[in-house]
Amino acid sequence: MSYPGYDKGSEPSAPAQPPPYSTPYGAPPPLLPSGGQFPTPSYGAAPAMPPNPQGYYPPYNEDPNRGPMGYAPQQVILVPPPPANEVDYLGYSIFTLLCCCLPLGIVALVYSIQTRDANRSGNAALAQQSSRMARIFNNTALGVGIVVLIVWVAVVIAISLSANGHH
Repeated sequence: MSYPGYDKGSEPSAPAQPPPYSTPYGAPPPLLPSGGQFPTPSYGAAPAMPPNPQGYYPPYNEDPNRGPMGYAPQQVILVPPPPANEVDYLGYSIFTLLCCCLPLGIVALVYSIQTRDANRSGNAALAQQSSRMARIFNNTALGVGIVVLIVWVAVVIAISLSANGHH
């Protein structure tokens, strides 16, 4: 299929060289400084600033002797709150968790940890409430565990007596 007005021309044997590029801004800067080596980096050092011949002038609302906004600098003393001394029942909670009633032991353990945290932060009201709840859940878990143990022993005795034929 041929196209009218299209002249195929001759096939080039080698790729043509690109036209010369012009550099309107002159030659590019050299890759290395004039000494032939890069300057040694000084890590952590701030760049040298020329001294200000006028000195430091504070803002219009700042007195250099009194601080910003004209108030005298004040000292802030942080006093930690006194720690509360409520019983956390942590050992009791771990015992009821492992030996008596797992769900109630978990709840008692959570309240024990809340009591310990409230004691450290000085929140006496929360420490007292969490300690009370930990004690209630621990006592309940112990009671449930004792009742389950008694029922289990009674069932085992009843089964063993009926298996031996004693009525």
